[in-house]
Amino acid sequence: MMQPPDGSLEPTHRDQDGEDEQVHEPFELLQARYLSLAERYEWLEAMINYVPDYIYAKDTNGRFLFANMAIVLNNGFTHVDELIGLTDAEIHPMADAHKIEEVERQVMESGEADLGVEERRLKGEGWLMMSRVPLRDRNGNIIGVVGASRDISARKRAEKLMSAQTKLLQDVARGVDLDVFLKEARTLLEGLLNGRRVSFALDGEQVEPIAGDILEFPIFSRDGGRHGALVTMQTDGDEAGLMEFFAGIAQTVGIAIDRHRDIAHIAYLAEHDALTGLPNRMLLDRKLSALLEKASRKRRSLAVAFVDLDNFKLVNDTLGHAAGDELLTVVAQRISTHIGGRGIVSRIGGDEFIIVLEESPEPIYERLADVLADISKPMVVQGVEIRVGCSIGVACAMEHGKTASELFANADMALYRAKEAGRNAIRLFTPAMAEDARNKLIRIEELRRAVERDEFVLHYQPQKEVRSGRVIGVEALVRWQHPTQGLLLPGAFIPLAEETGLIVPLGEIVLRKACRQARLWQDRDLPALRVGVNVSARQFLESSLTSQVASALQSADLDPQWLELELTESLIMRDVEGAIERMHELKTLGVSLAIDDFGTGYSSLSTLRRFPLSRLKIDRSFIADIPEKLGDMAITSAIVSLGRTLDLEVVAEGVETEEQARFLESAGCELLQGYLFARPLPSSEIESLIAGAAAKPA
Repeated sequence: MMQPPDGSLEPTHRDQDGEDEQVHEPFELLQARYLSLAERYEWLEAMINYVPDYIYAKDTNGRFLFANMAIVLNNGFTHVDELIGLTDAEIHPMADAHKIEEVERQVMESGEADLGVEERRLKGEGWLMMSRVPLRDRNGNIIGVVGASRDISARKRAEKLMSAQTKLLQDVARGVDLDVFLKEARTLLEGLLNGRRVSFALDGEQVEPIAGDILEFPIFSRDGGRHGALVTMQTDGDEAGLMEFFAGIAQTVGIAIDRHRDIAHIAYLAEHDALTGLPNRMLLDRKLSALLEKASRKRRSLAVAFVDLDNFKLVNDTLGHAAGDELLTVVAQRISTHIGGRGIVSRIGGDEFIIVLEESPEPIYERLADVLADISKPMVVQGVEIRVGCSIGVACAMEHGKTASELFANADMALYRAKEAGRNAIRLFTPAMAEDARNKLIRIEELRRAVERDEFVLHYQPQKEVRSGRVIGVEALVRWQHPTQGLLLPGAFIPLAEETGLIVPLGEIVLRKACRQARLWQDRDLPALRVGVNVSARQFLESSLTSQVASALQSADLDPQWLELELTESLIMRDVEGAIERMHELKTLGVSLAIDDFGTGYSSLSTLRRFPLSRLKIDRSFIADIPEKLGDMAITSAIVSLGRTLDLEVVAEGVETEEQARFLESAGCELLQGYLFARPLPSSEIESLIAGAAAKPA
């Protein structure tokens, strides 16, 4: 290339004739292009150097061809020229260099990129995300490798913080014990934060002093209150993300505390009575088992007492359930105050309490007598001063039972005896009670089978008309034809039938038998008799009673006028309005109604006038001491006079002497019933009695 005469740099070349020919592009343009490329290179280099990511290129031998300033500085150099031509083995430990070489060799040999691989930094703490791609020439041949990496330490740290928070939330969900949770949370946080101190100040407690400035993050409760605070030291460079993390951990700790307290509260409710706060049956069973084992091992005395309030239902019915709850709370406090730490007091439901008495110098009976006296003291409930008594049954460990179930059963038996004795009493279990209980169970089962097999017969006691001397009616009285014990009177089974509810099917059996017998006598051309059938309290309360009576009459084809239902005065006085409604239902059928045992139920004249009755039956207790007791004679005369006033027939029961009969006749009593005339007799003997009386001349 020659310089032009004008000194310009414009290049020329000689043609075939030897003449110079000007180059098509002037030299100035080439120079401009060169300068532009240089400027662009500088820009590109500046851009790459300002990028915080690590960018480099290597040849096939692993020697650096290019690197940005991030790579240069990270490897301890000051200028890129110091790095060019070096390999990783000349910069890093051999083990690390070998790993890098292996990956880059794989990229160059396979021609496939290795993207997004997370690796720990070779120098300093932190993580990088590495990507490596093949370096190709313009012909596509692989001549090296290009690598780029980004510092992801902040992201990895955020992930670790998130993982830590997730782990703590999982611990909350699994119900990890609160103390364990707080200890593990503190250890986890301090590990994540390179030993930075973390403490939890809960419920006003003081934490260990932390040097330097501190940060506090409130630990809120579910209801908006505060459980305390998360406390840590403040350091330079605490970013917003870390502050949010601490706030989130504080919230998680608050959730853990709320859950722990919820679980504790649920556990408490599961083992304690919600009203009184006393242990319930579940907790009592657990504690008593431990006490029994201890008493057996150390040969100490232990007693279980069942306490049942007397007439508690009356308080509920008259003052309301709120008053009943207040009463139970006061009673629980009185028992607990007296027993103190020398035993266990438990409420097992309703008005029933169980006391477990551990060994004490004071005798068991005296301690329980003091409890009974404390309960019986006056108390003000809903503004009303009342007194309640209680019945107590006691069983002693080892002597009356070795297990909780045995002691409970035997104490309950003793309690039943205390109530039988008139309430407000204490009874100690005896083996005889257990025997009685077994006999009772046997008798109940026998009675149940007797109802199923219809082992009952009726006897009838005549009712004599004073004026004519004729038998005009009978009272049907049930007997149990026991398979082994023979004929049993009502006193041997009627109370048990009423207690178990068997009185209802038994009463229907008696009703149907009586109706059939009355019709049978009529079919044999005997004088028609009115048959009286007793209705128990349980029967009277049955909604099906009226339909049962109608069915029995229809089945026997008996005219209703020959059936009389006898109701006790005390029964109908329990619920006067309900009794009147039921009596009118029965009266609509055409049957007659009588009040049995009149004079014992405290009915007033105004109430008596509302009952649709046909007869009054004077209770035998007023007849028994006539003529010895003038008071009974006066009461009997008054009842007869009352019956006349109300246009009711009066029947005197239990007449056994001529003196009684004469007095009653003089008092104006129309009908007499008792042993003086006849005991209750089988139907065949009643038939003979009636037939014989009918055959006598008038």
